[in-house]
Amino acid sequence: MRALLVGLVVVQCAAILLLWWRTRATRVEARQLRTELSDSQARVQSRLDDAARMRTDRIATVSHEFRTPLTGIRGAAVTLRSRGERLTPQARAQLLGAVLDQQERLSRLLENMLTASRATDVDPTAVTDVEQVAADVAVEAQGAHPQRPPVTVVVEPGTAARITRPALQQILANLVDNAQQHGTDDGAPLLAAGFDAAGVWMTVSNQGRTLDLDAAARLFEPFTQAQSGATRGTEGMGMGLFVVRRLVEVYGGSVDVRSESDWVTVEVRLQRGVEQRRSAELVRA
Repeated sequence: MRALLVGLVVVQCAAILLLWWRTRATRVEARQLRTELSDSQARVQSRLDDAARMRTDRIATVSHEFRTPLTGIRGAAVTLRSRGERLTPQARAQLLGAVLDQQERLSRLLENMLTASRATDVDPTAVTDVEQVAADVAVEAQGAHPQRPPVTVVVEPGTAARITRPALQQILANLVDNAQQHGTDDGAPLLAAGFDAAGVWMTVSNQGRTLDLDAAARLFEPFTQAQSGATRGTEGMGMGLFVVRRLVEVYGGSVDVRSESDWVTVEVRLQRGVEQRRSAELVRA
């Protein structure tokens, strides 16, 4: 009988020890889970704070970029309305030119933002003559910046890309505008294009400061510029190259930037459209 009681006591002690050990393990696991949960909450809150700051910064950037041309347009309009008759023809022409320039800037900002939000669909049958679009873009750039050297265009005849004309127009216009803004005042941007076994290539180069690889890669992100902050020397929201990347990738191409010897070059690769263009010509014939 005594041995039985001793056995029961031993079993009870073992059960208590096992329960204590399992309870202790549960408490340790609970502490670990609470710590992980607390860390996760801190990380989520940090990301929320970062997102809120980015949202505030981007709203401020967008507001500034739209307010600036609107202020210029209003100032010119008020001057023309209040003192237009007393101004010389040259002064009136300058004010009207300023209004048109600011209007063009607003249109470009809106077009880039709209394209960035809806650039998802493609036309698989589209084929565009790169040489013609490049020439049109160069003429438009010269009209928008008559004080700058004209854009040099070198395109291999017969270069056709599988992309719609409006999309290619916006790609090259953004690249040329970026080159004019960030290049030297007396340097002429170079727009070149051709084709090889891999497809169609297009490059826009400008002479300016050399970029490191990290800075060059960030240029394709939205609201990003080589220079940032209130003291940056160029205008814009940093949407131009982001829109270029979106449009190029939608059409199955690639975009890259390189910098060497004070020259910055953005290269776009697209599928060649010569075969489709010849088929379309045969159908029309």
